Amino acid sequence: MDSGTECDFIEVTFYGVVGMRLKTVYRPLTIALAEPAETDEMLKFSEVRESQSSRVHCLALKSDSGDGLVACLSYSIWSHPRETDEESSDVPRRESVLILRG
Repeated sequence: MDSGTECDFIEVTFYGVVGMRLKTVYRPLTIALAEPAETDEMLKFSEVRESQSSRVHCLALKSDSGDGLVACLSYSIWSHPRETDEESSDVPRRESVLILRG
């Protein structure tokens, strides 16, 4: 995912994770909605009942060196300006931009 500038960093938070298959490092990282076959694989792996599957978001984390999947109830993706150590906090700054929420 491209934030538009080299100075920004991307924060991705997954809420209510029901299953995941991840690598340690993704370079570069692309986040997309999982393909139908990937979604089916992740829902089966996570043992999500068919009656609950419509509530679950399946996201694919793609990289030149392999892919990963996350099944969760919701997620948020923010772009933050790079901060100095003195400016760091857990609260998004005004300059932070919500890219996507699901």
